[in-house]
Amino acid sequence: MSDLIRPPVARRPEEALELVSQPLSDGDLEAALAQYEKGALLAYWPQADNDDGDLRSTLTSFMALRLPLSVRIVTVLEGPGLALVICERRVAGTGPDGEQVRLSGPGCAALRPQPDGAWRIAADAWHVGSRPEAGAPSGSPASRRPGSTRHAPF
Repeated sequence: MSDLIRPPVARRPEEALELVSQPLSDGDLEAALAQYEKGALLAYWPQADNDDGDLRSTLTSFMALRLPLSVRIVTVLEGPGLALVICERRVAGTGPDGEQVRLSGPGCAALRPQPDGAWRIAADAWHVGSRPEAGAPSGSPASRRPGSTRHAPF
């Protein structure tokens, strides 16, 4: 059955990233995919061993966390026919397995304007990893203690 309500259209480059975060948080894969060009690339770190590089399967794996994704736009560099958006993405909460999940990291996306005036993502890079516990220096035992947080399934 097709979705009768069309996903919103990004009228600014940074809006496309926001329009990916909202449906991923709500479990609407098709609305998230609508913000990407056909054949768009998505790279993320840490990368799962079973990654096949497919945009749909990567976003589906992310949605399996069933947690809200937030995006904070850091910089937008827009030129003729191309834009680069630098952002930070965050996910935090209790995953479906009852484990605490805290992921965050920088990202960037290259976007192109479409003939209809919409902006769509051509290439997207996410670096989402576990955040250290508050007050724990990076690399300390508390920041890498098994079970304190977990990585995304992707």
